Amino acid sequence: MIRTLFVEDEFFVRQGFVHSLPWEKFGIQIIGEADNGEAALAFLRENEADMLITDLTMPFKSGLELLMEVNTLYPSLATVVLTCHRDFDFVREALRLGALDYIVKTRLDAAELESALARICERMLQRQQQQPKSLSPGLLLVPTGGEIGQFPERLRLAHGLSLNRIEGDSWFVPEPGEASVRLAEEADAAGWAAVQITDHWNEDSRVIAELLSSYRLYSFPYRWSRSTGSTIVSAAELKRQQFAKRQPAAAMTELAKCWYGCGWIFEDELFDEWLALVQRCEPPVGELAAMTEASLFGWRLSDGLRDAGMPEQLASGTNFIWDRWTEELRQSRDGLLRRYESLHYSRDVYASALKSLEVIRRHLKEGLSQGEVARMVGLSRSYFSQIFKSIFTMSFNDYVKALSISTAQRLLAVREHPIYWIAEQAGFKDERYFSRVFREHTGMLPSEYRIRSLHGSADARP
Repeated sequence: MIRTLFVEDEFFVRQGFVHSLPWEKFGIQIIGEADNGEAALAFLRENEADMLITDLTMPFKSGLELLMEVNTLYPSLATVVLTCHRDFDFVREALRLGALDYIVKTRLDAAELESALARICERMLQRQQQQPKSLSPGLLLVPTGGEIGQFPERLRLAHGLSLNRIEGDSWFVPEPGEASVRLAEEADAAGWAAVQITDHWNEDSRVIAELLSSYRLYSFPYRWSRSTGSTIVSAAELKRQQFAKRQPAAAMTELAKCWYGCGWIFEDELFDEWLALVQRCEPPVGELAAMTEASLFGWRLSDGLRDAGMPEQLASGTNFIWDRWTEELRQSRDGLLRRYESLHYSRDVYASALKSLEVIRRHLKEGLSQGEVARMVGLSRSYFSQIFKSIFTMSFNDYVKALSISTAQRLLAVREHPIYWIAEQAGFKDERYFSRVFREHTGMLPSEYRIRSLHGSADARP
């Protein structure tokens, strides 16, 4: 069947065509309807179609504008236009843009309409026969936490393959041929994913590289799972995904609001909704990891939360795979809940205490007092001091000092900033005082810690 999207802004005209013509008699299946060009593009981003039938004069986006975008985004999609007699100049332009045929809306004679459908069906068949036969799918190779090093080069030498580097850490094999299955097995054994990319031969190699880079950054970490076996993605699907992933800032704002609200800790439904929102938005892994890792870093510094079983860290970077990350996040949530259930405080009080750790982290450089932090989370200073020590099993000052030292350790280990700058970021106004306190806690001066961490002789992690 020829899967077809029908686009017409006039409701009764659209319904008349969709429900009155004998589409199936000619091998055509109407899989969707839209009343304007924008709605049509939204449908195509989520659904595979073989043909588009569209009116030419519509609000928001005209039929000609829709055809031009479709030619760029979905070059293999066949198009047919609906028109009135007075639109024939538009029809000529549509045919120039590659439309197969046209249907005159004002001619409602059944025999004439069936003749038009038969003609369209015949031209679709000719089009399909003229298209080159589909070649074997390419393979996108992505590291998933295993061997990275020389694996791509080893494949190249062992199988005589052409490998194209995709921005970052991934590779594309455009012509795996008969070795495709064997390559996928070798990739799996080495800790790599092998994603089949179909219909890429019709696209320019630079376009495919850009599409694969976007897929690797946004969609792959959220959609690939070792348990689901082979993953297959078409070039058209890559285009739809790239077109849809252009609002990371707005998405992260909404995700952060839900995350820092803490309601997901207590309610299974809210937690599942938040995970669904993450998977739907597919934000860049680095931004998502930065947000969640910052919270986990603060939680683990608390004696009370660490003893409740918080994991060491959440998967990030090349180690970020949705299934693995969500399991580690569930472990973090379980630890937070275990600590909550061992206490006698309300949800609001417990959530305020957790939010205070985020306030302390964000304002560490400013050196907020306990009273200022208490006010920012809506509690009195005396009550805040009481619940802080009860929940986290350490005083406010001890926690701030632990956070300051740990922050300094992280900066010393991975950044080339001067010591005075790191002291400021860690909340110390005086570099000498910072050095003395740092030595008391680590047994080393900051400069010594930096040298040892760079040479691998000091544990750079707090």
